[in-house]
Amino acid sequence: MLWFNVLLFFGTGISACVSYKILSLTHIPTRSHHILASRLVEELSKKGHEVTFVTIYPSETPLQNVKEISLEGLQDFLPGEDMFKQEDTTFWEKAMFVTHRRYRFCEHLLSLDKIQNLMKSQQRFDAVILYYYLNDAMLALAHHFKAPVILFASMPLYASENFLLSFPTQSAYVPNIVTEHTGHMDFWQRLKNTFYDHAMALYYQHFMLPKHAKLVDTYIPGKPDLYKMLNNESLVLINSHVSTTEPIPHVPNAIEIGGFHIDEPKPLPKDLKQYLDDSVNGVILFSMGSIVRSAHFPEEKRKALLGSFSKLKLNVLWKFEENLPGLPPNVKIMKWIPVSDVLAHPNVKVFITHGGLLSTMEGVYHAVPLVGIPVFGDQKMNMALARSYEYAVEVRYTDLTEETLSRAIDQALNNPKYKRNIEKRSKIMRDRTLKPADNALYWIEYVIRHQGAPHLRYPGADLNWFQRNLFDVVGFVLVVTLLALVAATLVIKRIVKKKIKSKTE
Repeated sequence: MLWFNVLLFFGTGISACVSYKILSLTHIPTRSHHILASRLVEELSKKGHEVTFVTIYPSETPLQNVKEISLEGLQDFLPGEDMFKQEDTTFWEKAMFVTHRRYRFCEHLLSLDKIQNLMKSQQRFDAVILYYYLNDAMLALAHHFKAPVILFASMPLYASENFLLSFPTQSAYVPNIVTEHTGHMDFWQRLKNTFYDHAMALYYQHFMLPKHAKLVDTYIPGKPDLYKMLNNESLVLINSHVSTTEPIPHVPNAIEIGGFHIDEPKPLPKDLKQYLDDSVNGVILFSMGSIVRSAHFPEEKRKALLGSFSKLKLNVLWKFEENLPGLPPNVKIMKWIPVSDVLAHPNVKVFITHGGLLSTMEGVYHAVPLVGIPVFGDQKMNMALARSYEYAVEVRYTDLTEETLSRAIDQALNNPKYKRNIEKRSKIMRDRTLKPADNALYWIEYVIRHQGAPHLRYPGADLNWFQRNLFDVVGFVLVVTLLALVAATLVIKRIVKKKIKSKTE
């Protein structure tokens, strides 16, 4: 019996320490998305898995079990845009800006020698993790290795992604990324939302997908059929959670892991910690993220910001990418700030943010009320939802003045409902059966153990979009109803004619 228990113990330990070979393709030229990918790779390496990590931001300190394929330099391939100019663009201009930009980046990436050599290397992997957002040609690269493909989405899945992956698209209560709605839309908002959803999906299917298919023909050996790969993923990991996004139904192989990048606070640099400790009146943290640059604020907006800050008793810690002369004595600028770690400091009272999803999640996790200045993408929708839950005050960029910002800061600081509501949201984010990082690891290992887990694939993935939306059934019912009405009309006309004829005879 003793030997049986010993063997059982070692057998269990061995099975729990199975090491898999995983390829992680994260080729996004923005640091915030790299933060998500590198955190997932770090967790995989801690579990003993061997990870080949294709990244634009190589680690300063190599991780154990991780072999990096560095694409350093590509962060400058697409020049930094003044994202504040997006405020004046139309719906179509916003959609085309993002889709064409992502296409150009895919084209350049697939042509690189390092990527071509990776495909020719004959390496075998147990799974391929692909960052997924309007980069469909990369699906063929992932499937090239004939391993289960796991997609990682840095935001909730919106209409275009759901359409391409053959997931249900719920236009009635899932707002389009370019809108400023929550899921509680009136009739006219639902009408506009439905139009945006279908217009973007059809535009991408008929104009962008053929371009990506040509990239596959040019750069992927064997010229695989991209259209057969669009809904062939084994798993989709989604960076969303009901604490910061609204609950929606998901198919079984779509798993929410929102907030998984947030870890226990790391020790701050000595000078930064001293600054926060010494700010006895409190600190306002101000960061516009990694894509929107504070240095691009026009002069009049910059003056408004500084004018508002100069009237505060609190200190202001501002992520600003360049030197900024003429600062008020209570304002400190830094080119890069560890936002989550700073938010964990008890002296931070308000977080002024662009409303990006990662920043919103970090503010919620650490229960720091938000003042949002959204600019583009999902930021306006994130802030609309945060407003509806009453843990954020929004200042529209076009309305940003010294007075509007001062009022918003005053509300976030002094109205207790904002602190109370964000504390509720923080409890929701933290209250889980598993830590989100552990949940991600479980499902990655699950699909490997079950050879891609085809049993999780829902039947709707094998239907055309019009079949999934029952348009064929609705069309059939309408045609049958119309024919029945026509037939009934003809019968009634004939009966009436006969009666009229019989009366005249």
